[in-house]
Amino acid sequence: MATKPKAAEAVEQVMKDGNEAMTNGIENWTKAYERFAGFGKANVEAYMQSAASFAKAFERINSEFVSFSKQQVEDGVAAFKAISGSKSLHEAWEVQSDFAKSALDAYVAQATKVNDLVMDAAKQAAEPLSQRFTAFAEAAKEVRPAVVNPFMRAAAE
Repeated sequence: MATKPKAAEAVEQVMKDGNEAMTNGIENWTKAYERFAGFGKANVEAYMQSAASFAKAFERINSEFVSFSKQQVEDGVAAFKAISGSKSLHEAWEVQSDFAKSALDAYVAQATKVNDLVMDAAKQAAEPLSQRFTAFAEAAKEVRPAVVNPFMRAAAE
């Protein structure tokens, strides 16, 4: 009874392992392709969510500016009336100084509020996109083993 030389058996095993690795690699690539092909739709949805979030944020910010401007005009008119009704230059100066201080405080508070709204809007708009990048990175990690040369992997095992 003739037995195969050990070298021939080793070559057969490497070829068998290589075939299995190649088959697995092709299956992994096919699955990865299918998964990545589906990313397009989810990416468009994420961009739309991000854009909608930005639109809502700009509406809030615009509303804040309109409301603030209206209040500033009303305060300015009230200050003008108070200055006009002053009985002395000193009294007019005090009214004007108080108005200037309160206006400056209001501007600083409004700038802080708008800054907070902008930062919140950026976070909300970035969230759907961040989720897509995370999903892409996870999918790429799953595909990575298929990228390695299957024959090299079979030989290493």
